[in-house]
Amino acid sequence: MRNVVRPVIAVALSLAFLVAGCGQGPGRPSPVGSGPTPGPGAIQVVTTTTVFADIVRSVGGSRADVHSIIPPGVGPEDYEPKPDDARLLADAQLIVSNGVGLDDFLNRLLESGSGGKTPRLVLGEGIDPILVDAEPNPHFWLDPTLVKTGYLPKIVSALSALAPADATTFQANAAAYGTQLDALDAELKAKVETIRVANRRLVTFHDAFPYFARHFGFELIGVVVANVGQEPNAAELAALVQKVRAAGVKAVFSEAQFNPKLAQTLADEAGIKTVVTTLYNDALGPAPADSYPGMMRWNVDKIVEALR
Repeated sequence: MRNVVRPVIAVALSLAFLVAGCGQGPGRPSPVGSGPTPGPGAIQVVTTTTVFADIVRSVGGSRADVHSIIPPGVGPEDYEPKPDDARLLADAQLIVSNGVGLDDFLNRLLESGSGGKTPRLVLGEGIDPILVDAEPNPHFWLDPTLVKTGYLPKIVSALSALAPADATTFQANAAAYGTQLDALDAELKAKVETIRVANRRLVTFHDAFPYFARHFGFELIGVVVANVGQEPNAAELAALVQKVRAAGVKAVFSEAQFNPKLAQTLADEAGIKTVVTTLYNDALGPAPADSYPGMMRWNVDKIVEALR
């Protein structure tokens, strides 16, 4: 095993980040979900991401008209607000975010006066976080049990406060969705069990998977980018190459919203043949990953296929 990175890494690193980063979707905010069509007088809900929009719509049903500020396929960490975002917030009756540092762009929008007096729901508040480099990790939703126990009750409470007459409906919808998540969780755990324990090791593009790994029994070996938008230097990449080689990792995983070149460079240098670049976590994708359950199922299927 060599202790230095070949010059090609440094070159590829620079080239990759010239075009890397979150995909650039359309500027208009997106209606999300395939549930009932919002009825007359539906609560106008604006969420920061498509993932949260889908979850909120599952609880609100036809009594919630839910839009996401960030379009599908785009991540929140380095999202730059657009004029349409302020206009959307101005009409919102409820604003839903994750908090814990994930969607801080919302604070800038609210400070500008858009939706500043609108009720806010911060889904991540009160959930015990995993600390990564002494900072709380915000990606709670990649553990379905945290969505059921940490997100759904908050959503029911917030919607019921705005439409008390529909509180029973929101509670029933949340209970049904919670049952769906229980079944999903059992299904995904059964799939993960088909992977040899020695192969349940993950190298991902950014640090989105600690809750997923803890819940489904994976070991996190490392991440290519510690902070989205901040490229690693050659020495950091070389250290990761060594760590990945030593762990005998079978695959490198990246999300569809990021440029795949850097993940491929890491795999090439570490002698890994399998690179999966089509995971989703901060944003929903095309069908069948266009709902929260669909996204979770898609990710587990891709991971199992690569590691089994």
